[in-house]
Amino acid sequence: MISVIIPLYNKENSVAKSLQSVLSQSYRDFEVVIVDDGSTDSSVSIVESMPDSRVRLIRQENGGPSKARNTGVKNAKGEWIIFLDADDELLRDSIEYFTKLIEANDEANFFCAPYYINYNGYETLYYRYKVGIIKKPYKLHFYGKLFPRTGAFVCTKELCVSFAFKEQIRRFEDLEWLFQVYKHAKIYCGNHPIMKNNIEYSSASHARKDIMEDFLGYLSFKDKSFWEKMALYDFYLGERDYYPEQCRKLYPWLYRRYDWLLIYKIISLIK
Repeated sequence: MISVIIPLYNKENSVAKSLQSVLSQSYRDFEVVIVDDGSTDSSVSIVESMPDSRVRLIRQENGGPSKARNTGVKNAKGEWIIFLDADDELLRDSIEYFTKLIEANDEANFFCAPYYINYNGYETLYYRYKVGIIKKPYKLHFYGKLFPRTGAFVCTKELCVSFAFKEQIRRFEDLEWLFQVYKHAKIYCGNHPIMKNNIEYSSASHARKDIMEDFLGYLSFKDKSFWEKMALYDFYLGERDYYPEQCRKLYPWLYRRYDWLLIYKIISLIK
């Protein structure tokens, strides 16, 4: 069985549509674990107004999306996990598609698929993957050819238990988790679009006041492979301007790595 875990915090404008996208799936053997993370709006009332025996609502004090996902994993009954944000939507045959991939590829423990980005009513398809087991995930991530997002991948509960989300992180917590998982997951890519990422609702992209609530505050380059370093460095370059003073205090040496910057610019030209 597949468990769909939805962290919920003040999503009264979108949670009904998100939940309905799961309950309307063509495949029926699943459960939905909704973890309310201390919502102060009518989100919980909306969920309770949509009764379904496959839905379980768990409440906790506000602890952030990482804690909510970890709570969901601990309470999940399924052997496989899909994390879905409360403002995104699964397409109708998503769980059926993932189930067929799982049954046909028993060597993999992580399956990802393309997804649509819906921005103010305009939908675009994010990169259609080459089908099959992938190698060098950090390299593919660097080139934008692998970027699983919540709702567009399914993985084993065992993997989620082994690599929990870092609970102090509230921005790019999913990316920090992926950078852990890439080392240990056997990843299979499908090419069938799975979900819609409704970014017009999203507020997670806003920088935090404290960099220690952001993945950017926890970058470690020690004992990393070349491509993992470059993927981390790419993330650092893209985000450091949000925290100029804090970044300089945390990573003063990175501002002097002109060799890395040169290598980065060279390999960025290679596709």
